[in-house]
Amino acid sequence: MAGTNILEFIERAKAGGASEQAVVGMLTARGWPEKEVYEALAAHYERVTGMEIPRRGGSGTPAKDAFFHLLMFWTLATWTFGWGALAFLLIEHWLPDRVTASPYNQGFDLSFAAWAMAAMIVAFPIFLLVSRSVLRAERAHPEKLNAPLRKWLWYLVLVIAAAVFIGDLIAVLTRFLSGEVTALFLGKASVVLVLSGGVFFYYFGRLRRSEDSDTQVAGSLVVGSRDRWMALFSGLVVVALLIPGFWLVGAPGRQRALRADQKRLQDIDMVSGRIRNVWNASHKLPERLDQLPEPAPADPVSGAGYEYRVKAGSQYELCATFAKASLPNDLPQARIWTHPAGRYCFSLDATSVQDSPYPYFPMPSD
Repeated sequence: MAGTNILEFIERAKAGGASEQAVVGMLTARGWPEKEVYEALAAHYERVTGMEIPRRGGSGTPAKDAFFHLLMFWTLATWTFGWGALAFLLIEHWLPDRVTASPYNQGFDLSFAAWAMAAMIVAFPIFLLVSRSVLRAERAHPEKLNAPLRKWLWYLVLVIAAAVFIGDLIAVLTRFLSGEVTALFLGKASVVLVLSGGVFFYYFGRLRRSEDSDTQVAGSLVVGSRDRWMALFSGLVVVALLIPGFWLVGAPGRQRALRADQKRLQDIDMVSGRIRNVWNASHKLPERLDQLPEPAPADPVSGAGYEYRVKAGSQYELCATFAKASLPNDLPQARIWTHPAGRYCFSLDATSVQDSPYPYFPMPSD
């Protein structure tokens, strides 16, 4: 509610023929906030016209605007992180470096690639829908562009984007200085520049244009076109990366077959440990697996028991039928778990302890 003194001054100044611009200039020069001056002008015209100034509806509330902006930025962070992670994995797959690569990460890389693809498939469409809603609200209600809450959220996102951009470059450069090949370094650096740099400069440019009222009015059509082109480009890069991602990860049936083979290896390792315990206690091998102190696991798909054959002394074989052939592994401790597709028997010794296959997650070769 405007103060009585300022309202009285406005009424007498208007009665004396002063323009609204002159009244606003005089009052702001004396320290009155511009918002309070316009509120007083509104109260003056309400008294003159005898009716309340109508309020524009449908502009939403700060809580609603904060919800949509936070959802937009969260989905943006989710799909861009998934895109960058999948791009890094594909670069490392296409440009393998035997010096810095770790065979322990084979299965983890596939699982992480599947997560990155799922993050893009889920988060990117939601990001597009929420961004479209936010842009429509800003065009319908331009006053939202200068809302303090919006500016705080956008600058916070810019700070996070800049931090990710700098942090990713530091991580990539660290790998390069640690001996990673130049091709890997250039590929990963390009991903960081395109992804983090693109997000930062696009949103920084939008924020600067929204703060420029002249550009906002004169170039609204250009901004809308820029947003559409940015959405189209983002969709193309997502699809372009999902295609080789599906090639790397494979269909869900292939992944299930791979996990079933990993479970078979872990079961065989578990059974071999129980056979070794029997040997250490009696220096004899059990004749059948049902003679073990604990029940032996069965094949995770067929439910059939694993084959077991006693050989000479402490030697024996454990056999399983695998869906896929595993890639050869250069590590001696993992070489024992390399197997072809189909039925295969592992020659084991109850007097020796072989490393568990769990850390290696042998990948299929096809």
